[in-house]
Amino acid sequence: MQIREATKSDYEVVHQLQKQVHAMHVKERPDHYKMTDTTLDQEYFNNLIDGENTRVLLLEEDQPIAYSIITIKYPTERPILMPRKVVYMDDFGVDSKYRGKGMGKVFFEKILEFAKSIEADSLELSVWEFNEDAVKFYESMNLKTKMRQMEINLD
Repeated sequence: MQIREATKSDYEVVHQLQKQVHAMHVKERPDHYKMTDTTLDQEYFNNLIDGENTRVLLLEEDQPIAYSIITIKYPTERPILMPRKVVYMDDFGVDSKYRGKGMGKVFFEKILEFAKSIEADSLELSVWEFNEDAVKFYESMNLKTKMRQMEINLD
């Protein structure tokens, strides 16, 4: 297995992996997500590849089997906040054929190594409450809930 940064030529494979994750979100939160043929816009993807503070990472075993989109964030300086460098995981997905086989754990640990190598203070992410498998996975990787985002539907 190897981990590498994606290039613009990896768009199709990342898009196919992302579609799997998106389909789950569509099923569980149709009030937020809808299925379309293009769930990852190519221009957006290219901007991620070109971005100074963004990375698209791939885990490969003959072919890409997992991807992650991360952003390096420097919060706005304010006198009441401590200066911090945060690696924010926007997306993390493992091909459904490889889930439950330890690949996600290996990949996540490599992302943590990357975050440490750039001297980030933390790695952070958001996860939907419905996604119990993801919550359990992240908890097994020692992530703790920092805050909650709550909602009330007004329909």
